[in-house]
Order: sequence, then C-alpha cells, then structure tokens
Amino acid sequence: SSGINAEYGVVFTSSQRGEMEDFCKENTPRLALNMVGGRETIQLLKCLGENSHLVTYGAMSNSPMSVPFGLQVFKDITLHSYWMTRWTKKHARTELEDEMFGRIAEFYQSGELTPTPYKENSFHDFAEALDNAYKVKQLFVVDKTLSDPRSFGE
Repeated sequence: SSGINAEYGVVFTSSQRGEMEDFCKENTPRLALNMVGGRETIQLLKCLGENSHLVTYGAMSNSPMSVPFGLQVFKDITLHSYWMTRWTKKHARTELEDEMFGRIAEFYQSGELTPTPYKENSFHDFAEALDNAYKVKQLFVVDKTLSDPRSFGE
C-alpha cells in the first residue's frame, strides 16, 4: 500500500486566483489534483515545483487545456488522468477494491472524512428542494416518499 505524506491540503476555486498566487509565492507543492480543467489548471501547473504531478480526475469546465511545454520540460511536470469508472471496471471484486473501501471506512470511522451535509426529501417536496439546492445538498429518498401521506391521496 502506498501512503500519501502531505503537510496540508489546499482547495482553491476560480474566484480565489489572488489567494492561489500568494500561496504559490511561499510554497512549491509537488502534487495538484484537478477536477475542473480549463485556464485555472495552468495556474495550478505554474505553482508546482520540479518533478511534480498533476492528476486530472474531471473536466467540468469542458474547456480544452493547453499546457505550456516549458512547464513540462523545465520543471519536469508529469500529467496523469484518473477515471473512477475505468478503475472500477478493472478492479471490481478484487482485493484492491476491498482495500480501497476498507480505507474509506477507516477514514469515516476516525473522523478524517465526513459526509457532505444534506437534507432528505420526499419527491413531493421537489420544489422546495430545488429552491434550497445551492444551500445544502438535497437527496430524494424513496422510503420518505412512500411514507408520505400525499403519496396515496390521504
């Protein structure tokens, strides 16, 4: 098993470009995780130190990413991609999959990983759930819908 040794992790959004630039002046990370793609990814690459890695696991911006050759050549930055669906197909019902889920369970049990806050809803409350979708994650629960008196005209 491989361990990840990091002093800290930092999350940046596109609206925090100035904060990211300040961070990069004082730090030289060796690993960046990219889930959006697009222009902001180039900022991530510029921040990385020599012999670093950028792992892309999403492309939410649907924008192409043009990587300056200088960053790859002079900093020796390696680009990687990760797609969970491919990994799952390759490792389904294997010892590696068992190990992954075991480690995730340990993270939850220790409190290192916590679920995203959410609100459970009946399908009958879809309008309210949509109104609150940007405030907290909304889940539609079948059992909650079936136990709702509105489901059977009562």
